[in-house]
Amino acid sequence: MLSPYHIVAIGLAGLLAGCTPMPTSMALDSTAYNAQNAGLVVGALIEGGLYGTYLEFRDTSNGKTYGWGAQDDYSAWLPAGEYEVSRLGNRQGVMGAYSRPLRFTVKQGQLNYLGEMVYGCPTVAQPAAVYGVMSCGFLALGECTVPYASINVCVVDRQDQALKYFLQQHPERASLPVHSEVMSQR
Repeated sequence: MLSPYHIVAIGLAGLLAGCTPMPTSMALDSTAYNAQNAGLVVGALIEGGLYGTYLEFRDTSNGKTYGWGAQDDYSAWLPAGEYEVSRLGNRQGVMGAYSRPLRFTVKQGQLNYLGEMVYGCPTVAQPAAVYGVMSCGFLALGECTVPYASINVCVVDRQDQALKYFLQQHPERASLPVHSEVMSQR
């Protein structure tokens, strides 16, 4: 049986995933970020849910976060630097890394391929990371912790197919050099 806390957390995660558009500064047609001051990340979410998954990247040098409700294939501009997947949100709730988060590097002026994140992959598939529902205290006023593992996340490298599809959709990005940066726990 679900506690009232879990019901609220699931509801909030649904709102985050379904109602959080990509910030305009990160979109492909952004006026804030471009190849002169950022890198273009390309990846995919598999089994993220019918309404998408809230995906949040955290810059490890300054703590700034970039999040939106991603669905299936995604692409976004991010300033160059080191990042980690700090939060994922779906109908199970807002999740953080149970042990070490997925990490990646963004190179400025390059197309940075991050891989396909597969939710709920079996343990025998050797998941790249394990995430768990975050517990943030009463009314989410406390510091958030991840008390237990909830879901395995695998990262699959399908760079050739993914970039071919991306460049068919966005041929104007074909001049960007490719940086393979499949997420891992490093």
